[in-house]
Amino acid sequence: MKYVRCGIAALALTVAGSAHAVFVNGGFEQNNFNGWTVGGGTNPGLAGTAPFTGASVQITQGAPGPASVVGQVVDARAPGIVLPRVGNLTAKINDEATGARLTTLVQRDRITQADVDASDGLPHLRFAFAPVLDDPSHAPQEQPYFYVVVRNVADQSVLFEQFAYSGQPGVTFQQGTGSWKFLPFQNVDATLPASAVGQEIELTVIGADCSLSGHGGYVYVDGFGSAQVGSGNGAGTGAVVPVPMLAPGVLALLAAGLAGAGAIGWRRR
Repeated sequence: MKYVRCGIAALALTVAGSAHAVFVNGGFEQNNFNGWTVGGGTNPGLAGTAPFTGASVQITQGAPGPASVVGQVVDARAPGIVLPRVGNLTAKINDEATGARLTTLVQRDRITQADVDASDGLPHLRFAFAPVLDDPSHAPQEQPYFYVVVRNVADQSVLFEQFAYSGQPGVTFQQGTGSWKFLPFQNVDATLPASAVGQEIELTVIGADCSLSGHGGYVYVDGFGSAQVGSGNGAGTGAVVPVPMLAPGVLALLAAGLAGAGAIGWRRR
């Protein structure tokens, strides 16, 4: 199996005009969700048993969940997260309120030559995320969770996927206020095969309360695009780990363990 690299590091932002080429309003600097679709409903619980993946996600469709754009604020539940991540604004998907609510953030776009990195001649997808989840110690399928996935629209193959529920073994959440847990911003750099150019992709972010309705969960996201995510306010150091890629020309990257600021660990699936 061939390998490409997935970088988890804070690097300087290059040309501002190309910072979010693959996504419209990828940094939420318009102070709104223009270019995005906000949806949601309620969380009936995850299907099956751990370890969970995107196939475990269930949504009882309903009104769009809460979503907001935040600036330079302090999150009282996760004071270790510095906001905004980059630029002046960061998106917050779902919130701290309860009610078994679930929020989805979706955008569909096409990979173009503008997303090809001069350093390796390959297209990249880059962004940052930081989940904040209450941990009531319910059964795993009932816990608050977050989920991020990028898929090839044509065949639904997974380009990048990351899932974690609150208190999940193998994920080194940091302790927030009370029973809240969080991860500092994780910078994702997913390298795609050259054949990805011209392919349509769909990004989905989910932040979910616990399914029993008494505990909240949300995720901050920022810097969606093909350029390096800037150092910003919440940047940290990180490592580079390999991400397995299927045969050349196939648009399918499998999710791998991430390592981020403060030795944040992810269990490989």
